[in-house]
Amino acid sequence: MKNLIFLFLLVSLNSYSQEKEKIIFLFENDRDTVINSQSDNIYMIEGKHTFKFINGKHEKVEVNFNSVKEHLVTYKEFLKKNKSKKYPELFSNYVFYILIKEKNSSACLIQVEKVWLVEDKMVD
Repeated sequence: MKNLIFLFLLVSLNSYSQEKEKIIFLFENDRDTVINSQSDNIYMIEGKHTFKFINGKHEKVEVNFNSVKEHLVTYKEFLKKNKSKKYPELFSNYVFYILIKEKNSSACLIQVEKVWLVEDKMVD
């Protein structure tokens, strides 16, 4: 019985220790777009990479821009880092965020998930 409890604790600790890596993309108002609806928003980075915010599922947090700017990654850097991994399954290894810089030094950090659009329709 003790071995069973120990095994259960070991498995559960191991699963919690494999936390997904966080990737933060900068949303630039002059070249990126957002499509708003009541329950979710679609963020398009660099005109072709789409991510979805679902109200109630994902979080939005106000942060200091300077505290997170060193963690920003471009989409090209993200793909280069993962060139040896299988596409599109590699996206399940990460938690994605969009950072929108606001006035002064504040910014809005928005958790999103990767979605694919085909002819402006979402594909799962």
